[in-house]
Amino acid sequence: MMARSENGMDWRWNDATDARDAATFAASVVRLSTDYISHGEIQTGLSPDGQRWADNLAELYAADFAEPDDRDMLVGRDAEGTVCAFLVIAWESSARREFAVIEDMAVAPQLRGKGVGSELLALALERIRQRGIEWVFLESGVANEAAHRFFEREGFNTVSHVFARKLGS
Repeated sequence: MMARSENGMDWRWNDATDARDAATFAASVVRLSTDYISHGEIQTGLSPDGQRWADNLAELYAADFAEPDDRDMLVGRDAEGTVCAFLVIAWESSARREFAVIEDMAVAPQLRGKGVGSELLALALERIRQRGIEWVFLESGVANEAAHRFFEREGFNTVSHVFARKLGS
């Protein structure tokens, strides 16, 4: 389903034809800064060490986006049809609760501060609410201060710090 927003974005959930373009976009945007890297990128192999991106980042994203499993992906395209925003929600559960995790989210740098990120997040939160889920989590790289301010403005709070240690060589 596609919906055109007031800011001219076309939003579409879970369309297989978006996977390759979204992967190329994601890699090009996040590769601009290592500040985006958090433990999730290390856990999934998008970053080999938390300090740099994997060399084949676009291919890794393409593989992730092609096999959605228990995830939903929202892709935003501009009037020319170019991907300029995306978000991935993972649907998770424990023995006591179901919850959602925003695994990835990016907006083209030229569109930041213009409401696109807020709209993207609002659409995701509405989808999460529709499933009756109360809690949504996300992570952000420790140095990604602009993202931290954005998420705090959107009502998110810091609930933990994640620590990591590489063992071996």
